[in-house]
Amino acid sequence: MHGVIDTNILIYDTFSDNPLHGKARNLLDSLDAWYIPALVLQEYLWFFRKEGIPLQTAKRMIESYLSDPRFRGLKMGPRNITRALELLEESNRSLSHLNDAIILSHAAEKGYPLATFDLKLRKLALKVGIDVVPAGLG
Repeated sequence: MHGVIDTNILIYDTFSDNPLHGKARNLLDSLDAWYIPALVLQEYLWFFRKEGIPLQTAKRMIESYLSDPRFRGLKMGPRNITRALELLEESNRSLSHLNDAIILSHAAEKGYPLATFDLKLRKLALKVGIDVVPAGLG
């Protein structure tokens, strides 16, 4: 199975002291391919910056994902922006949800499930017909 990966999956997988670390690791291990939008990589690095994690550590961590044979990078284009704005409009959400809508637009475009623990994003994905993994969350 393939999946479009949300930022929280990478963050939870990175830090073994996080309560969702095991679930994130198991989810990634269960997927044959990780479709990771460029925006997710950017958000992942912003998280490191916010937490004061050194550049070299951030670089080492992101390179571990980029070098994995399951990694497939997704570029953001005008269609993703247009679709994201449509998703926000259809679901009556503000621009504060733009990043989530862009990530969701990639899942819609690829036709793969969205991998996320974000309950609001999961709800929106299901509302617009995108499967989510892992199963069984709120």
